[in-house]
Amino acid sequence: MTLSKGRNRFRLAAAALLLLAAVATAARADEGGGEKTAFHGYLELAYIDDQGIGWTGSETVFRPRVKVEFRHALYDDITLQFAGEWVAQAHQFSRAYGNLYRREGNPEDALIHFRRFSGLPFDMRLGVVKVPYGFFNTMAIDSRNRPISMNKCREWDMGLRIDAPLPFMDFSLAIINGDGRQGTDANSSKSVALRAAFPAADGDPYPETEEVTSYPNPRAANPDGDFRWQVAASGYVGDRYSTPIKQKYAHYGAEAQAAYGAFAFKMQYTFFEGGFTDGTMNNLTAAEWQQVLTTFQYTSSVGGNLHTYPRGQSLWGELSYGVTERGMAALMAETYDPDTQSDATVFQQTKHRYVVGYKHDYRKGVTASIFYTINSNPAFGASNSDITQSDRWKGDRVLMVAVAAQF
Repeated sequence: MTLSKGRNRFRLAAAALLLLAAVATAARADEGGGEKTAFHGYLELAYIDDQGIGWTGSETVFRPRVKVEFRHALYDDITLQFAGEWVAQAHQFSRAYGNLYRREGNPEDALIHFRRFSGLPFDMRLGVVKVPYGFFNTMAIDSRNRPISMNKCREWDMGLRIDAPLPFMDFSLAIINGDGRQGTDANSSKSVALRAAFPAADGDPYPETEEVTSYPNPRAANPDGDFRWQVAASGYVGDRYSTPIKQKYAHYGAEAQAAYGAFAFKMQYTFFEGGFTDGTMNNLTAAEWQQVLTTFQYTSSVGGNLHTYPRGQSLWGELSYGVTERGMAALMAETYDPDTQSDATVFQQTKHRYVVGYKHDYRKGVTASIFYTINSNPAFGASNSDITQSDRWKGDRVLMVAVAAQF
């Protein structure tokens, strides 16, 4: 019986390998080339030295990240697409558990893509889609290299998205659950995201990536050194959670980007609007808030994830320079005020983040990169935060080195 089971497992493994080989053989590099099926992969290994983590104030880890993408053209105008990533999660007893923990697998772009739906001048995606809000792509490979505000609003979610590349502008609309890709919705209301960009750009109306290997080098992307520009506006309106802690979750943004010679620049302003839909909830004391969580059996993590400040804002910019055809440098700076109405606690005071990065394309699709992040965060080292008095000297800084490859 054991030998028979072993043979069956071997046959299943062999069949899976043959199927994978067939898919990979059928793959084409460019979707516009008319391929039937395409399979792509991405592997990233990062070394992270985070000196802004609680308890010890510092922790270093090696972290792998794997992503696979599968596309199949069911018809000329209908494509099935699935992309998923795997990131090793931190052990539950890690000192950096709260900062490094991530789900082992996440769906991205699990969707059906209808091009020129029913002959109309727009595309429609159904499934797990990227929310069309603000910039999605920076050279960063981790949330600690990206703007703080970007982590508050950029997200995948479940629903539908429509992209309309008009002759003079690009238009994207999404109607989604509003709770991200971690699960289904927690209330009956849907969230709406909208983005309009002028002038219209070639290709996908909402180009996006979070792979450092495919982030465009300004010198290579604009070989003639022409002046290019685009401005855009975005909005997101929705509710999070349900009664009695139902909360308004909205943000509005303006963007601008330009390229000239070997330089490229982008900047974004975001205005955040939050607070509970029931105004009396905004005035609860800490003890009353804990009682609400206990009575309705909400976990403490829910309380930590709520954005209870009524208004906040962020402004960030990123300047990149193509040093050579293979190497580029980038500098990002951000000021983020989570609560524009009060600085009563260190957590409500303005934060700043500065990131310098460099990437080198060793071969096509093979990239080495280094990032250094400096956070100016009033909450770091405060008596009621996770950082002890003795850890203040280390500072809230992150060094990250990574090698990534894709095919």
